[in-house]
Amino acid sequence: MPARVRGTESGAVTTEFTLLYGALLALVMSVIHFGLVFNAALAVTDAADVVLETAQLAGGPDFSPLDLARAVVGDDRLVRELSVEVVGAAGDMVVTVSATAPRILPGLPSAVSHRVRGPVERFIPEGRR
Repeated sequence: MPARVRGTESGAVTTEFTLLYGALLALVMSVIHFGLVFNAALAVTDAADVVLETAQLAGGPDFSPLDLARAVVGDDRLVRELSVEVVGAAGDMVVTVSATAPRILPGLPSAVSHRVRGPVERFIPEGRR
């Protein structure tokens, strides 16, 4: 009876690695991308809070909300296209800070925004309270 000839398994590990490498690379890049977006969201939140605190002060010094937000955010490489909108009406201040995180993978979200609202502080003299 003739002996069966088995195929060799040389190259099986290379084939498996090649098939799984793309999925593993996409997973790692997605984790890095969402980490950058989370970092940008934290920076935008901090910037919105600081701009609101500064805007709430009645009679406070004139300031540039965008420059203040840039100073809070810091590095322009981690938060791009920063925009600040300050709206005051009926004793309330609303600050909206928006930005974009660096995009690593196309198709994944990279825009972050944060809106905060608070009352405008004002001084009422003793006789008017």
